[in-house]
Amino acid sequence: MTTQTHDRLFHSLIWLTRIATFVLIVAAAVILDTASTERYRSDVRQQWQVKADDLSLKLQSVILQNVQTVWGLAANVSVDPNIDAARFHELASVIFRLAPDLRNIGLAPDFVIRHVYPEEGNRAAIGLDLTSQSLSPEQVTMLLESERAIFSGPINLVQGGQGLAARIPIFDNNGKRFWGVVSVILDLPKLYKSIDFSTMASEGMFALSESSDPLDASAMFFRTAGSTWKQPVHASMQMPGTTWTLFAQPSQGWPVHPESPWLIRSMLLFMILVVTGGTFWLTRLLLKDREMQRRFWGLFELAPVGIGLYEANQRTLLRANKSFKRVVGDGATSLNYFNAARDENNTEFEGGLNIPDLLSRRFRFTGFETGLPDATGELRPILLHGLKLDTRDSEPVIWLIAEDISERKKVERMKSEFISTVSHELRTPLTSISGSLGLLANNAAGALPEKATALANIAYRNSKQLTFLINDLLDIEKLVAGKMTFRPESHLLAEVIRECVEDIGNFAEERQVTLDIGHLDELTVEVDRRRFSQALHNLLSNAIKFSPQETSVRVFTERHNSRIRVCVEDQGPGIAPDFQGLIFQKFSQADASDRRSKGGTGLGLAITRELMTRMNGIVDYSSPPGKGATFWLELPVVKPT
Repeated sequence: MTTQTHDRLFHSLIWLTRIATFVLIVAAAVILDTASTERYRSDVRQQWQVKADDLSLKLQSVILQNVQTVWGLAANVSVDPNIDAARFHELASVIFRLAPDLRNIGLAPDFVIRHVYPEEGNRAAIGLDLTSQSLSPEQVTMLLESERAIFSGPINLVQGGQGLAARIPIFDNNGKRFWGVVSVILDLPKLYKSIDFSTMASEGMFALSESSDPLDASAMFFRTAGSTWKQPVHASMQMPGTTWTLFAQPSQGWPVHPESPWLIRSMLLFMILVVTGGTFWLTRLLLKDREMQRRFWGLFELAPVGIGLYEANQRTLLRANKSFKRVVGDGATSLNYFNAARDENNTEFEGGLNIPDLLSRRFRFTGFETGLPDATGELRPILLHGLKLDTRDSEPVIWLIAEDISERKKVERMKSEFISTVSHELRTPLTSISGSLGLLANNAAGALPEKATALANIAYRNSKQLTFLINDLLDIEKLVAGKMTFRPESHLLAEVIRECVEDIGNFAEERQVTLDIGHLDELTVEVDRRRFSQALHNLLSNAIKFSPQETSVRVFTERHNSRIRVCVEDQGPGIAPDFQGLIFQKFSQADASDRRSKGGTGLGLAITRELMTRMNGIVDYSSPPGKGATFWLELPVVKPT
């Protein structure tokens, strides 16, 4: 499959993702809108159900309160079964004042009404046999067995209108023989008015029915104005002898959307726009990322330096460009291939060049010089740069950049030989000149005029500086050529540090800088004392040189497992980010102009690095922006004392 086909397929997938996301978010918005509407409908139905329940309870309470007042009359009749009309009217009038919703009260021995109150408008009820009009045999049986009031209704009254009848049983004083009933008729219009049905009717539709079916019009005996019923809420009113059902619903029917539908729908529309816009933005980033990857891999393949990508755990080669194969050969299919690397003296590294181990201490390394034998067996110098990338979703990888520095090494050797030759040729006459100038400056050849003495002192200081330069040049030449002799011996580290601090004390005083000795671990290291002191002296000299006046330079040690660090911390300006990669190179200075404020050759740190390498140690630093710098010399510990 060609790259062009891959690109078309990738673009098709991107557009499919965009369309699918849009469809899904619209579907989600519709579902949310529907759910919101249903939830609102459910809330409204719940509110109306509460109204219906409250209204039915209120109606039942009014009915029971009215009927309850009549029980006193039943008790009087039970004591005096032969009650006359005058006494009955007297008691009934009191009850009417207490129960305003009553239509009439009738006294019915053996279910036949004998007395009625009030008589006006109700005389037609006298002589009425209740068992033939409104009491069924089942209700009669229930009344006799339960000895409780039995309700009937609504009933059409012989005196006109509708009412709710309650029949309270009366037994003789011993409670054994049935005497009759007190017939109570409640005026339904008054009941409706007492529970404020008219006010409620302005909010919605209400109805009372003897059936639980709202469509059964024949059973419905009360109804407010309104349209047809559509799934009304209902509340059941169960009274001994009869059951009523209260129906209720809003006047305009149940809502089809929330009160502020456009607020919710605007939010859903905003969500659709945000998610769709975010999807388009993210997929656009993916397209740009893919384009960047195409460009990157193009640069990767055409890069003049060798680049190899390795799987960190398995150490296997994932991808390499042509330059990488040209530099390291075709055998570098695993990171183990570099274990055979050698230093510039054609000596194998102790334990092999373990690149993952180098990256375990820090996620990258730069400028690591090594050599690999080519097909002829000759050592090809290579400069390695390594970077480890840890990812969440995949295995970590190692990027390895290899540069063939054969030509650079040739040029460096030529330069070193030239500098060495010039340095040796200059050293003898410069020593003589410096000694003569020292004698003149100290008036050993007689007193000189004041101006001549000043000039002699300047010339003497410059000759000493030139001597230091030549000595540094010779030292770096010896180190590079491997001609410097090292005699490692066991030494107390704290003792060596104190001696170095003491030796450089005068230089610190001249610069008005204080030397502070912090915590020093009492342990033994195996070093060439002179060369280690030279390395530490270089760090102390740089720290003093770059520290402002009236500040301090602190020297202390830190233990790191089986290694020890000698740290030199200053309060200077720190190391500029653009100079940090060059700091250990020869002749490197942050201010390389001819007007720089700090003197020096730019060889001190390069010499220090070579010295520490020869003593199985390292030199490194940390420099937070604007917070000074801390350089350290790190060595293996022989044994603690």
